[in-house]
Amino acid sequence: MKIAFVYDVLYPETIGGVEKRIYEIGTRLALRGHEVHLFPMSIEGNGTIFRDGLIIHQVCRPVGLYTGGRRSVFQALWYTFHLFPVLFRVRVDVIDCQNFPYFPVFVSRLIGYLKKERCIITWHECWGQYWYQYLGKAGLMGRIIEKLTLILSNTSIAVSRHTAIRMKEEGYDKEISIVPNGITLSEINQVMPDGKPIDIIFIGRFIPDKHPEMIVEAVRILTREYPDLSCIMIGDGPMMSQTKSLINHHALSKNIQLAGFITDYRKVLGILKAARVFVLPSEREGFGIVCIEAMASGLPIITTRYPLNAASDHVLSGCGYCAEPSPADIARGIKTYLTQEPDYECMRTYVREHDWDIISRSLEAFYQSAICNK
Repeated sequence: MKIAFVYDVLYPETIGGVEKRIYEIGTRLALRGHEVHLFPMSIEGNGTIFRDGLIIHQVCRPVGLYTGGRRSVFQALWYTFHLFPVLFRVRVDVIDCQNFPYFPVFVSRLIGYLKKERCIITWHECWGQYWYQYLGKAGLMGRIIEKLTLILSNTSIAVSRHTAIRMKEEGYDKEISIVPNGITLSEINQVMPDGKPIDIIFIGRFIPDKHPEMIVEAVRILTREYPDLSCIMIGDGPMMSQTKSLINHHALSKNIQLAGFITDYRKVLGILKAARVFVLPSEREGFGIVCIEAMASGLPIITTRYPLNAASDHVLSGCGYCAEPSPADIARGIKTYLTQEPDYECMRTYVREHDWDIISRSLEAFYQSAICNK
């Protein structure tokens, strides 16, 4: 098969769940003899480059993804405008367009229609009412565009059950196939714990949606009973200085280490394996690959009960805790697994289902079926 993945950024130049998924699945499909095309903004010069078995068509000069902490509408339109001629020139069997940032879906569907190529839309998140929280009154336009994208999604994949449910709640009435995100289990299994034991670990961007301040407050509560409690927070972002100030305000610098962004993935895995409990108090997660990585490393996960937090899907009985979005309840969940071990066999079974090798074969079969039924 000839397969096109449409998304505006590329892994590892940009580190995110969508581009990571495309890279992991794309490289595996290429190894299985398929011709895999990617369409990001430029990463080096112009034209087409070849890397890791992937054919990378550089669509346009890169522009910033964010404006004022939010995804840039200008960037999405800029990329979409330049996408049409580049994607139109490449003959493929399947176009797999990611639902976000929405505008490329319109181009992908049009090209699929004109060239009689099967167009599949992969949904990572479905926001619905959240658009108003994200953009205020302007959220109405975002919600309309999302509704139109749903209408255009004749053949859809959702990366989580959570997203599939959200799509149905927004009125999507067609069949949805769930093909989740995953991990490279063999690589995780090879890594040994790195450094001294740690009680709590957080990995993620320091942004309001991730609520790093809740972890600091939860640690403050727990140190009343566990004065030597240790916590490491890996990542960076606009809330870093605020988080540092909060740590200093509560005199928790001996309990909480801010490690910053660590580029070495195996180093991150080593630190993860040295920890006891993984905490992700996110308000919004399309999937939460880091939760699967934590479970594969033997850690229970503590996350929060928010409507758009798909990471809550990974909380299994005996393997984690889905807290109310408050430091007190997050602390309660952490304490549970400071005093008891999780169900390791349950976690092992769950993470095996999320190995990229299994997922890529599942998606390959889905593409082949979609081509036969177009």
